[in-house]
Amino acid sequence: MIQAQNNIFEWVKNLKILNFYSENCPPCHSFMPNFYEAEKILGDFFDFIIVNSNDNSELFQKYRVMWTPTIIILDWDKIMFNQSGVPNWWELKKFMMNLAWITEEDLQKKKKNKKKKWFFGLF
Repeated sequence: MIQAQNNIFEWVKNLKILNFYSENCPPCHSFMPNFYEAEKILGDFFDFIIVNSNDNSELFQKYRVMWTPTIIILDWDKIMFNQSGVPNWWELKKFMMNLAWITEEDLQKKKKNKKKKWFFGLF
């Protein structure tokens, strides 16, 4: 998880999902577990960035965010998705998978590979 600070965030991958939130926003807090779960599933394909309203007013202005939570998906710096309010997680996941050309089979392979961990020695 990347946290935007002083209106700057790290650009690692070309696909980014920005979660604009406010600390005093109950809907923001209700969506956060889904955001963390999405990172576990799709973190190989997207940078997951949280943008706090208290520290990043310039980013809120740059992307014209008026409400929290707002989810924005960028392909480089082009806005591909922009939604204010708590998004439907299943629709958002489907959109992200289509954008990154990911299939359910790809996710299942990833899940299987994570389970195949071998421990040698005393463990």
